[in-house]
Amino acid sequence: MKKRQEKVEQMLDQISAAYGDAAVKARPELRQLLLKAATELDKTGDYALTATKLCKTIALYYWTHQQDFPPAVGRLHQQLKGEAVKYDATAMAAFLLPVWF
Repeated sequence: MKKRQEKVEQMLDQISAAYGDAAVKARPELRQLLLKAATELDKTGDYALTATKLCKTIALYYWTHQQDFPPAVGRLHQQLKGEAVKYDATAMAAFLLPVWF
């Protein structure tokens, strides 16, 4: 249980670091996305689901704002990507299990 809380706190710190970046402060839409993810994480404590949702949201934001994409958000994506991939793989395996057997 303590490990889970540590991961939640670490992810909140990572989101907070990106949120406080000067380039991010200039983009209210991006700040709102990060705030929503942090609020959800704080409320539910489900760091894996929050990581996968936020990674997908960041990727969509990147494709619409490639020219002025803040490096701090790119770093956040890289930090969360491993956890998001594990969650997605587990979810996909659970979804396909009845098809495989």
